[in-house]
Amino acid sequence: MRPFYVALAAMAALVATPLFAADTLPWPWKSKTPLDPALVVLPTVKDVTATADKAILTVSVKAEAPTPNYSELQLTPRMGDPKDRIFAFDARGRAPQQSDIDKVEDVTINASYTDAPIGKFDVIEVHSKSNCMAYSVTDSKPVSCASKG
Repeated sequence: MRPFYVALAAMAALVATPLFAADTLPWPWKSKTPLDPALVVLPTVKDVTATADKAILTVSVKAEAPTPNYSELQLTPRMGDPKDRIFAFDARGRAPQQSDIDKVEDVTINASYTDAPIGKFDVIEVHSKSNCMAYSVTDSKPVSCASKG
């Protein structure tokens, strides 16, 4: 009977493994998936932090959505100068079908990316409609945005 439980545990571990792998996204500049036109840039970014560990970059963003119930919150890559050592994103989300336009809601976007070119960038920038916030991965502190637009 014990071999049955060992085999069952091994199968459960194999089945669960893709769930952990799904927690990270592929490095966005390698992706060929087009931007979803229904995702809109959020109005304000309030805070950005980032950490790099081996080939995984984790970015956490606090932002504001103009109405409650925004969904599919994500960071979308911005094209820029590859030599400036800055990777820039837009904070985006899908607006709800029905909204209460008078209520701003705080939202958080957490994203981890595999195969990030660690060592080839220093700063992560996140843009919104009204502002930009940046974080130095090398110095582990907030910095000013340097890229244009």
